[in-house]
Amino acid sequence: MARVVFNHLVDNAQGKFHKEDDVVYRTRNGKTFGYRIKHPYEGELAESRKAAIGLFAEAVRQCKAEMQDAERLAYWQDEYRRYQRRAKRHVTMKKYSTLRGYMIAKISERLKQEQEDATN
Repeated sequence: MARVVFNHLVDNAQGKFHKEDDVVYRTRNGKTFGYRIKHPYEGELAESRKAAIGLFAEAVRQCKAEMQDAERLAYWQDEYRRYQRRAKRHVTMKKYSTLRGYMIAKISERLKQEQEDATN
């Protein structure tokens, strides 16, 4: 794994610099890292994987819409504060470092539950 230090002209990088590049850049908590993908999968995706990708994309879309609505954003901020208080008390609880990550996770859980209810 490579560490990328940017000059003042570039704040951060995400993704690849060109399509055939095997280095992917990600920024987490203000630090940008480059990851080399040694053996990327190039085959067809399974139907279950396509469904999971679609569900995640829908969760991200809904999260974006709710973050633009001031009333819904206030609701999620309150929920996230409550979650952070609970997470401090429970060591085994999953930790989300951002409000957006928490929102996507909760929306994904709801969408999965709705899918299960619809199939049953």
